Amino acid sequence: MKKIIRWLDINFEAFFGMVAFFFMLCLILFQIFARNLTGEGLAWGEEICKFCYVWVSYFGLSYATRNSIHIEIDALRRLFPEKVQKVMMIVSQLIMMVVFVYFFMGTLDNVSMIAKRNMRALTVNISQNWMYVAGPIGYGLGVVRSCQTLWWKLRHFNCSMPVFVNPYGVLNGGLNNYCFNDELKAEYREQVPEEAYAEVEAFNAKHGKKKEG
Repeated sequence: MKKIIRWLDINFEAFFGMVAFFFMLCLILFQIFARNLTGEGLAWGEEICKFCYVWVSYFGLSYATRNSIHIEIDALRRLFPEKVQKVMMIVSQLIMMVVFVYFFMGTLDNVSMIAKRNMRALTVNISQNWMYVAGPIGYGLGVVRSCQTLWWKLRHFNCSMPVFVNPYGVLNGGLNNYCFNDELKAEYREQVPEEAYAEVEAFNAKHGKKKEG
């Protein structure tokens, strides 16, 4: 059971986001070939692709939060001492979590409204909530991932900056679990100096925690 939970912790957004993306891609390719061969495609194809795109976007939001890969402008932050930078990053993560909670409540209201009005998709007889429910799920996962990221940063506050930042989630198992491309894996690994791996192992040993990944 622990292995399943661990796998889901690392792979949930990546796996289901990938499934939605490839389903959307296959549907788009089918539409292109169908329109070129027969002059028309599936009537519901475009709308279902839109549904998939929304799900991919929200899974991506949570995935980026878990692995600390949101786009950021750090030129100003880097002017400060390292500890001040760490505090700024923690505050930034807290603000992000508050924003996620706010949007979670807003998207939950949208889902409730659509359910009450029984709003349907235009081209297929399903509820529009098959798309809109991605909002509260995505932002809800974002809140969970923000809490995980904050916990990591607070626990490793006195560690070196590469360990504190943990880019791509490499140091808490991400590299060996969600990344199956050797070239990409090597690129991610290079984002973290070798010293950081030894530092994390020493940290885990000191706190009685097994090596992750």
